[in-house]
Amino acid sequence: MLDVGFSLLGPVEVRRDGRPVPLGGGRQRALLAALLLNADHVISIDRLVDELWGDLPPASARTQVHTLVHRVRRSLGAAGALIETTPPGYVLRTGRPGTSVALDVPEFTGRVGRARDRAAQGRPDEAVAEFRAALALWRGQPLEGASAAFVPREAARLDELRLTAIEECLGLELALGRHAAVVAELAALVDEHPLREELRARLMLALYRCGRRTEALEVYRSGRALLVEETGLEPTARLRELHEVILRGDRDPEPLIPVPERPRESPPTGTSAPAASA
Repeated sequence: MLDVGFSLLGPVEVRRDGRPVPLGGGRQRALLAALLLNADHVISIDRLVDELWGDLPPASARTQVHTLVHRVRRSLGAAGALIETTPPGYVLRTGRPGTSVALDVPEFTGRVGRARDRAAQGRPDEAVAEFRAALALWRGQPLEGASAAFVPREAARLDELRLTAIEECLGLELALGRHAAVVAELAALVDEHPLREELRARLMLALYRCGRRTEALEVYRSGRALLVEETGLEPTARLRELHEVILRGDRDPEPLIPVPERPRESPPTGTSAPAASA
């Protein structure tokens, strides 16, 4: 069985039977990424030209696509057979007999979907575990090393999925009362994404619950100043209301999720209870 792993949530990488595969330059990586992002669906040559070069393709673009496919197949070795020529273009098949294919993007989205299902079912602990497993698949900036017209757009889309999953995960952890465990992570995320109000709101709440009310208010003040300076807009009503509650300090702004106690295990079947002492 040939074991192939494709990674796009960070540098574009391939592992064949556990060993890294040299992929060549940025255009080859971009072609492979385009096929992987549409795995099991045929992509026409015309669309590949658009994705790779945008509005200004070279006259030889279609020929270059064929050349790039040939080079990627050669780089993949035995796994190159996953890329099939199917009119009007190419398709990367993930279900080829004799080959086990792992791709991090659908694994990420699948785990996030399961996390949301667990949360909707009132199983927040399991939801957090799924979110964390999904986020652990990330290794850096998505599609790093690929060079093509579509890469910035697709990288931004993937990164938005990651940030939304982070916000949902941390929201659940705060609802479970884990504010002390996530406050440092939230502070780093707000530094990295200072205009993202959901992250700022979660940091304010975590600080407030940790007894750091002054710092929570300063997080709001600095965020508001930055938002006004950068966009000319005031914070959302949710953030303003959270600020008012923390300013008054009269209640917890958001309810905690009660976590039920695990039921005690029953004695194994067929065993007797201890005899009462005389």
